[in-house]
Amino acid sequence: TPEMPARASDLATNQVYMAHFALTDGGRGEHESFERYSRGAGGLAGATGEPLFGVWLEDWRVDTVEPGVYHLVAAAEGADGPVALDLTLHETREPVFHGENGLHQKGPEAGNASYYYSLIQMESTGTVTSGGRTVDVGGLSWMDHEFSTSALTGNAVGWDWFSMQLDNGAALMVYEIRTADGGVLPYVNGTVVWPDGTQQAVSEEDFVLTPTGQWTSERTGITYPSGWTLVFPDLAIDLTVTPLIADQEMDVSFVYWEGSTQISGAMRGEAVQGRGYAELTGYGASSGEFQR
Repeated sequence: TPEMPARASDLATNQVYMAHFALTDGGRGEHESFERYSRGAGGLAGATGEPLFGVWLEDWRVDTVEPGVYHLVAAAEGADGPVALDLTLHETREPVFHGENGLHQKGPEAGNASYYYSLIQMESTGTVTSGGRTVDVGGLSWMDHEFSTSALTGNAVGWDWFSMQLDNGAALMVYEIRTADGGVLPYVNGTVVWPDGTQQAVSEEDFVLTPTGQWTSERTGITYPSGWTLVFPDLAIDLTVTPLIADQEMDVSFVYWEGSTQISGAMRGEAVQGRGYAELTGYGASSGEFQR
């Protein structure tokens, strides 16, 4: 990190924070996305772990109410009025550390890795504002925290990432890192959390992810896969992943697709359903180029 010259202003900083906020309203078939940047000075944006975790960018923020309980708020002006979340989140299960004790290798280079953990089933209550109305909501949330000091390896262009919460209490996270020649890097990690809480790490050899359709954005002209099957032959898991709505494109400073999904299929011979989230990057421009 370059050293900064001494400056007297309270707004002087070499840290800039970025946040994305999106809401998919399945009932209305609408998805809206928002972006903010702010400097990490003057109280405008920042993060802290002492005495308790908190992160904020102006009035978008997550604060710890007490250990294991968090308050999330975000609001923006959408096409049809305010879009807002006000949720209280309760941890209900132990964190899931992906890879080797949370360390995820992302390429052949030494240090090309990230630390990555998830809180997979957080009991959530609060309100959602969309389409001119505010409604009380309740459900399960998923929180990811991934951090690193490196970018994607040179021939990587983007990734397809999925999280899933199933109605039998199981949860899954898998992703593939795509290369410019249409292949997939062998540095693939994922985790299956069985209904009893047992965690099982999986690699690219354990599952087959197959797109079943595609969708093209009228705004950007980018074509994304839309719908998948996810099969773990040796684990007796066979799932179908369907976007809640096709258009959940994040048309912000860098364009990608991220949104809500519906899950159906079978696990160990039992029918399951669930909900999930998917993130697709690098279909319009290389995610590696953005990171670099």
